[in-house]
Amino acid sequence: MNKQIKDYIKNFSNDLHMVNKLIVAAYLKYNDIEVKNNKHILALLSGNDYREIDNFIKLLQEHSLEFNFEDVINLFEITIPTGDIVVNGAIYTPRYIREYIVTNTIVQQKKDSSSLIVADIACGSGAFLYSASKSLKEKTDKSLSELYKNNIFGLDISDYALERTRILLTLFAIVEGEDKKTFEFNLFCDNSLDFDWYKKVKNFNGFDIVIGNPPYVRTKNLDVKTKKLMKNWQTASSGNADLYIPFFEIGYEFLKEKGSLGYITANTFKKSVNARALRSFFEGRAVDIIDFGHVKVFEGKMTYTCITFLQKINRDSVYYTKLLPSTLSLHQNIKFSDIKYSMLNNHKGWLLAEKEILKNIHIIEKTGIPLGDKFLIKNGLATLQNTLFIFMPKRENKLYYFMEYNDKEYKIEKEICRDVIKPNKLKTEDAILSLTEKIIFPYVVKKKIVTALKEVVFKEKYPKAYSYLLMNKELLMQRDKGKEKKYEWFEFGRSQSINDYGIKLLFPYMSNKPYFVYSRQENLLFYAGYAIYGDSERELRVVEKILKSKVFWYYIEHTSKPYSSKYYALAKNYVKDFGICNLTSEEEDFLLKASEDDVNDFLCTKYSLIF
Repeated sequence: MNKQIKDYIKNFSNDLHMVNKLIVAAYLKYNDIEVKNNKHILALLSGNDYREIDNFIKLLQEHSLEFNFEDVINLFEITIPTGDIVVNGAIYTPRYIREYIVTNTIVQQKKDSSSLIVADIACGSGAFLYSASKSLKEKTDKSLSELYKNNIFGLDISDYALERTRILLTLFAIVEGEDKKTFEFNLFCDNSLDFDWYKKVKNFNGFDIVIGNPPYVRTKNLDVKTKKLMKNWQTASSGNADLYIPFFEIGYEFLKEKGSLGYITANTFKKSVNARALRSFFEGRAVDIIDFGHVKVFEGKMTYTCITFLQKINRDSVYYTKLLPSTLSLHQNIKFSDIKYSMLNNHKGWLLAEKEILKNIHIIEKTGIPLGDKFLIKNGLATLQNTLFIFMPKRENKLYYFMEYNDKEYKIEKEICRDVIKPNKLKTEDAILSLTEKIIFPYVVKKKIVTALKEVVFKEKYPKAYSYLLMNKELLMQRDKGKEKKYEWFEFGRSQSINDYGIKLLFPYMSNKPYFVYSRQENLLFYAGYAIYGDSERELRVVEKILKSKVFWYYIEHTSKPYSSKYYALAKNYVKDFGICNLTSEEEDFLLKASEDDVNDFLCTKYSLIF
């Protein structure tokens, strides 16, 4: 939809009733639909808001060739109060995703469609319920009035969302020729985390189908009450689960035997620590996953997603496939890989791929010694206020570096500074010198033991650096968001890596290529990245060749967390299990001298892999 149309309607976001009036009036006017009977819609059309409505319709006519139901749904979603988007995780789900989920959950239920009971337990503005109503209307001889009364159920925590669901379903019925005075809906305003359908709905016997896009809210954005309610569910009882995770268990809880659930969610549950309980919950159950990898489905969102179908039947394997969202078709016969639960590790994370890939990954991890066992892998410094501590000198003299901060120049004593580098920017050894920065290091080092300076010593011995940090004390005190601190105001926010010395291979947090850079500078500190420490240059040079190889990157592409533009995470958890093959001295000599192509050919043979 045109940006100007979206921006116009967003101007009314603080008045949701006005937004509803504008959208409904514009939809009916634009599509030349007359409402004669329905009280709900007629009430929205009443009043003296003609100027705003006329302006909106004029804007639509200028910038859009049509104004259809998807536009209505989209506008409802983008005019949700900003705070609720963060707290409740509301977002517009594209039509082709909804229709695919609805169609396939209905197909899984091998029974008369007219008897199916369908629910969305976090229905938002009703997009999934609209798609379900549309599909059931096409497959049965029931009126929408009958379907709303007997077959369609919705639950949401926001009353304004349910108001929009009523509007959407009512408009659809009117378009389909059912301009009734009122409709009877099964829509409930409550919290899914503690809503018992058996107690709240008379003669409730479970759902045949549960569909939707559960709220994706990160743990850090959850309020205390929500966190407490989540603990009542097995899938979120430990760790810091995101809000979408227990919705699998909740939906499953209220399914009939052999019932079907279909969600689009973040795909992080495959490997994330906070989804260990969910992976255990899935085990032994019929789970089908269509993974979209690093391709984004939701406009303007960085969330990487998948469609998951969960049936209330037992099965000893997960069905998995990875494909582009654009290739998803209602009539597509998707080929899934059948992966036994016995091959999956709920604690470590699920490795899901085609059987040939799984075989190769298994070979790689069982070859030689895991990288994390053979070498020390460390995270970089964490000052929690890098822009204050780290700088590139503008100039220097015998005693001082001259740094710039907030357009002002400051003298910093050279003796309190250390060399530091950011592996996320580093690609080659030649770049180390030009990318090396300075860091104010308020610590004393004796026999490689690091302790913080006493404040009185810091002030007396390094008055320029002390004065500079003191000017920014308030900013430094804000680190850790006011929590009780276990460090002095002028120290780094974390103690990690301040005591690390040695030759090393530096590498970034994430990358689109295997960048591993050797540094012989034992005192070189680093931040925003990782380092592999070794005892000799030779062993690090050998492992550098292996980690820059086709074999290692193949492993990362199939086991690590994907990001956009084909970037992958290189965190310790993703690299530590890569097997470093055992080599003779002659083989090491060969690797150290060989070209990239020769290294790749040698290692493919060494690991017995076929790509």
